[in-house]
Amino acid sequence: MRPNTHEYETELRVGGRLIVLEGVPYQGRTVLRDGPDQFAPLERWAKGVAEMLGEPVTWRALERGDVAARGTVRPGEVTQNRRAL
Repeated sequence: MRPNTHEYETELRVGGRLIVLEGVPYQGRTVLRDGPDQFAPLERWAKGVAEMLGEPVTWRALERGDVAARGTVRPGEVTQNRRAL
């Protein structure tokens, strides 16, 4: 793993259930670079799936079994850049 990165177990959920589309579960391991926009790739992933499904999608990143971060995106909602906040 590269310096300044962390590996997370990641997943997307709808209504509390893991998303499985065409037999593919939307979960896995993801390496993310440390920083203020660290979880932006997960937000973009969830946003794309929310647009496709037409309903809110929750993303979650687990580190050693504990929730490191999570969020919910809705279709049509503009995702804000965390640096702009």
